[in-house]
Amino acid sequence: MFRRQAEHFAQLGSPVYAELAGRLAEDPAPLAPILQGEMSHYVLAFFGAVHHHALTGAAPNALSGDWADFTAALIEHERSLRRFVEEQGVQTNETQRCVALVPAFLALARETGLQLDLVELGPSAGLNLVFDRYGYRYAEGAFGDPESPLVFDAKERGRVPGTLLRTPVRLGSRRGIDLSPIDVANVDDVTLLHSFLWPGLSERASRLDAAIETFLAAPERPELIKGDYVDELPGLLEQRSVDALTVVFQTASTGYLEQERYDALLASLEAAAADGRPLAWVSSRRREEKEHDVDDYWELELRVWPAPARLVALVDFHGNWLDWVG
Repeated sequence: MFRRQAEHFAQLGSPVYAELAGRLAEDPAPLAPILQGEMSHYVLAFFGAVHHHALTGAAPNALSGDWADFTAALIEHERSLRRFVEEQGVQTNETQRCVALVPAFLALARETGLQLDLVELGPSAGLNLVFDRYGYRYAEGAFGDPESPLVFDAKERGRVPGTLLRTPVRLGSRRGIDLSPIDVANVDDVTLLHSFLWPGLSERASRLDAAIETFLAAPERPELIKGDYVDELPGLLEQRSVDALTVVFQTASTGYLEQERYDALLASLEAAAADGRPLAWVSSRRREEKEHDVDDYWELELRVWPAPARLVALVDFHGNWLDWVG
């Protein structure tokens, strides 16, 4: 796991993490007191814990790039690092993934003509729930607010059609379900979000800060519900409107579910759709569902019941490029 993650860190521009993950793959002894039992696969949680200790000043030299500094920090902060990994789930808000979500939502608006009521699974701080308050520049058109503090220049391998970008969209409720919702008005929560960004990716940090600024300025903020979304979603879907399209979406969080829980999530969607009220699903596919046997991007699927799911885009992990296949 650490060897594979080291490759991702290197490919996506975090040389410090790449070096440390590679060393740990060859010499895992420093990990033993921190990642125990079933926790041994939480690579990103581990690095988030170390980064958090560096950002808060508890271990300021932990990510200096020096192996001796790094291992010394692991020894000195063994208990607090282990507690962080055990108790703190990975919390990321990669807003650049909205570059792919926008055309998916517009496709739903065009195909149904209905207002979209959004429900995000694992929203963290809910920054992607205010996707329309950011600006987007695609090759064949634009979307959103061009004056927003956060404007994306989409790098497209397969272009989003201009006709799709001009589709009117009406947005209704915005809700998210998360085990530990993040409050971006709280400085400690903002530090936590930054701890899950990889050192060296300064653009991601800048995007996060701009997204937070935009989120806090919104006249109405999304409702973030604390709980396990596999358990909470069925009750939420029971309340959905007959006059709007409820769009359940996620971009990474189902990858952390055990297969049994993932199956239960899909079953709850199928059961809800059976009552005939409009329901849609926009989601990154899990590894076992992928049509393409690759590791450097994820697939975005879209479904409007009763039609089957279809692939609409291939997307870089962090949204650095988009291949829209519609």
